[in-house]
Amino acid sequence: MSADAKSLDDLRREIDQIDDSLHDLLIRRAAVSLDIAKVKQPANGAALASAMRPAREAAILRRLLARHKGELPPGVVVGIWRQIIAASLRAQAKYEIHVFGGNGQTAFLDLAHTYFGSAAPLRLHSRVSQVVNACAEEPNSLGIVPMPELEEPGAAWWSKLAVSGQVGPRVIAKLPFIVNGEEAVSAYAIGAIEQEASGDDTTLLVLEIASGLSRTKLRSLLKEAGLDANIVAAGRISEKNAPDEILAEVKGFIPKDDPRLKRLAEAAGDAVYRADPIGGFANPVVLAARR
Repeated sequence: MSADAKSLDDLRREIDQIDDSLHDLLIRRAAVSLDIAKVKQPANGAALASAMRPAREAAILRRLLARHKGELPPGVVVGIWRQIIAASLRAQAKYEIHVFGGNGQTAFLDLAHTYFGSAAPLRLHSRVSQVVNACAEEPNSLGIVPMPELEEPGAAWWSKLAVSGQVGPRVIAKLPFIVNGEEAVSAYAIGAIEQEASGDDTTLLVLEIASGLSRTKLRSLLKEAGLDANIVAAGRISEKNAPDEILAEVKGFIPKDDPRLKRLAEAAGDAVYRADPIGGFANPVVLAARR
């Protein structure tokens, strides 16, 4: 029967049946999520580090967007599933979200609710360093911090993040996950969670370089080592004659034992003191502009 031939009551009954089916599936999904938590931590319940899998979450959303069709906007699909994913995570592990809200900004609160769910417990902080410190003190905490400034006036907050394999918070996501070409506030999500490959990723490297090393030469060294990098921020260590700090976004998933990091160290010599991954993110989905 075509939609035109159906009465309004028929259509409403069909909506009710669809709603019941969706609800049944959500109940089933929540039960499976709890089963997953029991497999991960059968005795004590899953800690955040084992419960949250940002790469897996990104893969789910990309798969759904690839099969999506119809009039429901892709952003709505992502929003619905982010709420579902957040609720499942909340059932597996208890955590608190620390959000930068300096200068009366509320945009980061919106990003936190969109990514971590509308029911997530949030705490606002006036300084980015407070968010980083809170996440460092409590492993089951997550944070939302603004994108770094291109030129930091001193020791940068991102230099305090944990290196891959060490205890502490690192970058786990870049928000928003879905980008439609409009101007939007961006942020990093941080937490004590190791980066995993999602298939389309960016890794963040902190580099300490000799003060005389130019950005052009650094880019050349990174390229020679096979690292497709973009310098996003720079700071200076406060001690006299200490090296500069550079934050770079590198294309792809770069584990701490990646041979390209060794090649960089060998090629740079004393010009680069260290190059350490401090997390990264599954690359956000960029929607085609509507005509």
